[in-house]
Amino acid sequence: MPGHVLVSVSSIFDDTLDDVDRLVTELDRAEIPVSLLVAPHIDKKWHLAKDKKTRKWLEAQREVDRALILNGFDQPAQGRRAEFATLAAHEARLRLAGATRQMESLGFTFNIFAPPRWNLSEGTLKVLPDFGFLLVASTKGLHQTDTGMFYQCRNLSVGEGYGAARWWRRNIIRAAERGASRGNIIRLSVSGRELGKKKVRRDFIDAAAAAVDEGAEPADYRSFLA
Repeated sequence: MPGHVLVSVSSIFDDTLDDVDRLVTELDRAEIPVSLLVAPHIDKKWHLAKDKKTRKWLEAQREVDRALILNGFDQPAQGRRAEFATLAAHEARLRLAGATRQMESLGFTFNIFAPPRWNLSEGTLKVLPDFGFLLVASTKGLHQTDTGMFYQCRNLSVGEGYGAARWWRRNIIRAAERGASRGNIIRLSVSGRELGKKKVRRDFIDAAAAAVDEGAEPADYRSFLA
């Protein structure tokens, strides 16, 4: 049975929006769905509530049935500890309450959660069902909170605390190709901050295409909702 290839983009804000849109358009042309990782704040400098252009773009993506995933409360930049990596349940609850409340005030609701850099504490995982999250993606894999099912599958990331150099991108392509040939679930993610570089965009698309060529079925994260 073939696996799936799941593609996602993070760090979507005013400075990266045009590059993200370009990638999404190219992947749509290749018939490879893209899931969008969205946060109400990024680096405590950018606020979705104040960025009308990005908000309208996300609304348009939702209208064409694009998968939107909550990506934390204040998605941190490289160099800082990932936001939900070590939080106890009480602290995670406070941040999730703030994130969901602010996103709902802007008209966005979510049932899938992915912490920044995919780093997820046990405390965070414990409280996520209380906020209606049915699927959680972490560095280890995909957690269905309503069934208890877990799909082991690591994420292959470009940027957002991970590598983006040419050798790293080459390794991502090979790993995607190799994993797909074995029928594994392939998860590919890229930071919008890296997409202004044409070679990064090209290699990321090549990684997704390589997985498809080896038999992986293009899908988005909603395919793993129970």
